Amino acid sequence: MGIPLNQIPEVRKFYGLAMYGDSKINFLEEDYKPIDTHVIAARITAENPDEGFKPTSGSIERIKFQSTSNVWGYFSVGANGGIHEFADSQFGHLFAKGPTREHARKSLVLALKEIEVRGEIRTTVEYLVELLETDEFKQNTIDTSWLDGILKEKSVSVTQPPHLVVTSAAIYRVFEHINKISSDIKESLTKGQTSLSDVNNMNTFPVEIAYLDTKYNFDVARLSPDVMNLAINGQNIQVKIRENP
Repeated sequence: MGIPLNQIPEVRKFYGLAMYGDSKINFLEEDYKPIDTHVIAARITAENPDEGFKPTSGSIERIKFQSTSNVWGYFSVGANGGIHEFADSQFGHLFAKGPTREHARKSLVLALKEIEVRGEIRTTVEYLVELLETDEFKQNTIDTSWLDGILKEKSVSVTQPPHLVVTSAAIYRVFEHINKISSDIKESLTKGQTSLSDVNNMNTFPVEIAYLDTKYNFDVARLSPDVMNLAINGQNIQVKIRENP
């Protein structure tokens, strides 16, 4: 039953033979062609590395990835799609090749850094980059227990740029500030109190963030119910706030 191994085109090509021939191959004695290409693959999953790779779910607004001559990838979820909470967390796969393992590794790192996934899910992309940059992976001294040891010791972590941390914290403070005032106004109205003096505090207000011994003072202007303008040091950042259910 089935096709003999020596007649499978890809196997014959691996041994440097005519792909569609039928000559015998002594797999115990004959050597295949010297390996001139190394491949490293990476699974792209909707998991949160900060919580033990706990699966996440939600909608995906955008996936940006461009295959190159050295890196090929596919994604099973497109823009405006999503990851269901009962579905497999893997939604993409990348394959990087090169004449050596190090070339393949560098190509994969570069490809992972250029991936952009926007949506409600968390991904392992940044964590994979950190793993690929460890000395153990570069020197190929890893084994099946390597990742378990890293997870146990938490020796690999994803650090976010300070400007991203500060801006994210400011946006969260803005969200909480508006929600609190909205709640207070609604409570006052239910009690028959018609004063709306706090409305102005919902539209323009300051926000202060302290991070790494530095204070950042933002001036916030509400442009619409869910769009805010954050101004700091002459720069303006417009953000749209959305609360996940």
